[in-house]
Amino acid sequence: MSTSYAQSVRNAIDPSDPRRSVHAVKQTVINELRETDSRVSVKSTEYFNHAFAPDLVLRWPQDNGTRRVFLRTDPDPVYLAQDLDIAGSPDAIFFSLAPSERATHPQAGDPLHSAALASGALLTDAEGLQEFIEYRREAPVVGLASSAILQGGRGLVQRREAFEVSRGISDGFAAAQVLDAPRTRSATQVIDEIFDDVRRDRLTRFLHAVWVGSGGDAANFPADTDVVGPLDDEALAFLLDLDEITDDTFWRRIGRGISLERLSSLVINQPSSNLQRLVSNNLDVLHAKLCRIVLSQPQLWDEQAGLRWAIDRGMLTLQGDRFTAFLAGRREDLNVRAEDVDGISVGELVERAVRHRISVAQLELSTSRRTLTYGSDRVEDVAHDEELSDFADVLGPTARVNAAIASLPGARNLRCEFNSLTGHGRTAAKFPIVELLYTALALMVNLTEEEREEISAFLSLRSISRLEHSATLFDSEDLRD
Repeated sequence: MSTSYAQSVRNAIDPSDPRRSVHAVKQTVINELRETDSRVSVKSTEYFNHAFAPDLVLRWPQDNGTRRVFLRTDPDPVYLAQDLDIAGSPDAIFFSLAPSERATHPQAGDPLHSAALASGALLTDAEGLQEFIEYRREAPVVGLASSAILQGGRGLVQRREAFEVSRGISDGFAAAQVLDAPRTRSATQVIDEIFDDVRRDRLTRFLHAVWVGSGGDAANFPADTDVVGPLDDEALAFLLDLDEITDDTFWRRIGRGISLERLSSLVINQPSSNLQRLVSNNLDVLHAKLCRIVLSQPQLWDEQAGLRWAIDRGMLTLQGDRFTAFLAGRREDLNVRAEDVDGISVGELVERAVRHRISVAQLELSTSRRTLTYGSDRVEDVAHDEELSDFADVLGPTARVNAAIASLPGARNLRCEFNSLTGHGRTAAKFPIVELLYTALALMVNLTEEEREEISAFLSLRSISRLEHSATLFDSEDLRD
């Protein structure tokens, strides 16, 4: 292990320069707090070791709550109990700067734990938080607990307790995956003891989601408290950041209630193998209104060839070697600049539509002087019209297709705009992302046959085709040939 935070705190103390010493001690504690929870924002005050004024104030994004941190130089339980009487409250964290004597007097901390629980405050030290940090490196799921401990931890949580909490979360996650009720219950009991109601519910819902995703009956989930509400975004993001879970049925169960908008809002480490599985196993329930294609953009993972899902700029994307397709549920969520390119020729449009078996109900064309619309009153496929070819010959070689209306199953129309490489529905219409992506890419990108086959296979995975779902483009025998 590298130099511990506890040792760093001791090294920061310089009796010959108290002002410098206070700054160094505070900065060391701030560094540990940030490593415990990367989302926390820490503000240092002008106080140090004050009776009721905090040394640090913690805040979190999208959370109105704060926690006050009181640094304490004396680890004596008597003095710490007095501190709890003076400033103890659910928003207080007492951080001991000196090592605890509990190693030689294991019972000394028990009354202090009860007092901290009664006030709702958290009493911890550098060794306690470092235990979360170290354990998380071996079991990433513990990151959910290390984040929650600063926001809603309570009671005395030093090294011993931190180890028990970390082991409980890690063991509970593994137990819920194999539907081991006794071990899962033990984990929920650890959660009940150490965390406030908000964090207790979040962590319990996480284990509950894993239990149900692994095939367990929701009613038989072993917890002493009721599990209310869905898996929240933070817990879902942690799940996606874990080592790959290869059970596709698990991901289908987890993802049935997840919308495109919610998925797009997650902040996760990428590339994410679990994101690939979550999206691919829930293609039939993910819908979008718009798709914007950006060509030849540098990729973060150039060494990874092939198609992959990613979250970029608050949008779910399909990334390929030559394009990124951005998906959005609303126009205002489309946070990427549109391409500014010329339309394509009528011949190119017809060739793409025929080759990819896409029905085109209407075209918008332009010349240097005129804009024209070509379509059918009966919503027929006009790409095969001999009149269209004659019409294009009359307009001349400069005529370009600016937009095309593609007819999708279920009497739905997708407008593909070639100048901006954007596909969208009319009014509030939304499409399964499978149909939206395939149609938009096939019409607006000059795909090779190899690329078309890769996209078709990627968007019609075997795990999806075995499931009951409404007809899509990929149920066509022609497309599977």
